[in-house]
Amino acid sequence: MHYFCTIAEQGQISRAARLLHMAQPPLSQRLKELEEELGAALFHRRGRSLELTEAGQLFYRRARDILRAVEVSREEVVRLSSQAAPAFRIGLSPTCRAPWLARFDALQALFPERQLGLVVGDSSYLERLLDAGQLDVAFMQPPLLPENFTIHRLLTSPTVAVAPRGLLPDDCTALTLDELARHALLLLRRSVGVGSYERLLHLFQEASLTPHVALYSSDASLLWELLDQGFAGLAILPASESGHGGNNYQVLPIDLPLPEYHLSLVCRPGGLAPPLLASLLALWAAS
Repeated sequence: MHYFCTIAEQGQISRAARLLHMAQPPLSQRLKELEEELGAALFHRRGRSLELTEAGQLFYRRARDILRAVEVSREEVVRLSSQAAPAFRIGLSPTCRAPWLARFDALQALFPERQLGLVVGDSSYLERLLDAGQLDVAFMQPPLLPENFTIHRLLTSPTVAVAPRGLLPDDCTALTLDELARHALLLLRRSVGVGSYERLLHLFQEASLTPHVALYSSDASLLWELLDQGFAGLAILPASESGHGGNNYQVLPIDLPLPEYHLSLVCRPGGLAPPLLASLLALWAAS
């Protein structure tokens, strides 16, 4: 069931195989055996892409419920055997790192008797963990399937460019598409779904420009580390993650219609007790 759910969520055998750290042929064989056992096709094949059939959608919902129940039961057994108080499990997107760190002391004060467990990953990964019941809450970009979650928007952050001091003229106040095309770029990209990365490349294509993308990553801190070790180019980041470079960097707005980053508190419906949810939102508003 885990293999099937991963294939359904990734939409491709090859992508699911990479995530599961296994070869593609045995994964395809497992799927074939499952369909033969159930006596039903679970996917429509559209080239390399897979789309759930009606039977597949039903089986996916049931499989997710079973896997979630197994994970919750496992955690309860481990907790009981260790006689430890349950940790408060938090997911954190790298695009939300700086605002979350600024509130860590206040967050810790909310849970004096509990451990805080933190998982850092891009929003697509955190969405899967939330859906599986492996996180209590996540600070992340809005999920791809918002109808499955309760979402509270906390902060809106525009996209900016970070440049090492001296790379651009001191009187530069904003960057155009032409200017971006002249420099090597470090870009953020979600592992699943469409966001600012795809939008920026589309704008380049419409303008018949070829960007020099040196690297894309889901980790904003990695882009900063590359800048700090001397990368001679621009990093495109949310403004909320652009403030720790000091005087060694210029942070400039980008004169393009790029999507904003929406830092949100996300949990499953009913996943947090109302007083706890209210305390988390108040903590954020007060900081």
